[in-house]
Amino acid sequence: MHVFLTGDRQVGKSWAVSRAAEATGKPCVGFLTRFLTPEHGASALYMVPPDRPDLLDREHMVAEPLNGKMHALTEQFDTLGVRLLREAQKHPEALILMDECGHLEKNAGAFQREIARCLNGDIPVLGVLRRDQPWHDFIRNHPRVRVLTVTVENRDELVNEIMALLREE
Repeated sequence: MHVFLTGDRQVGKSWAVSRAAEATGKPCVGFLTRFLTPEHGASALYMVPPDRPDLLDREHMVAEPLNGKMHALTEQFDTLGVRLLREAQKHPEALILMDECGHLEKNAGAFQREIARCLNGDIPVLGVLRRDQPWHDFIRNHPRVRVLTVTVENRDELVNEIMALLREE
């Protein structure tokens, strides 16, 4: 079973993913997304492997500020994102993290196809879905995916539910 968390901003989705991933005791592969805000500027978004959250460099940048909005670097999702997910699928003993899938990937077809390959595979996936993204339909509707809604009130208890679902097959 694969588990994706959704919910409002800042309710603890990534926190719950982190706690559940730690509790599995499995090595984590896949990707995390991180914002880096320079001292005097807008944030850029980076996609990094879970064991290297410090790789906040141009090679790992997947979105940058442009005219006051985040501009997706779609080709980065389709190259870097695909590479991270393909590498993740080589580790059957691991847990694939996808934290998070948002609106910036909506035009990244190769990346979306690689997510689908992961969902069709046997390695458990634990991820975060930003709310109300139409391109997420194939994830939400996958027969081996369970989507849980995180709130500030339930995030602590969800860790045990996530663990139980990840063990299901």
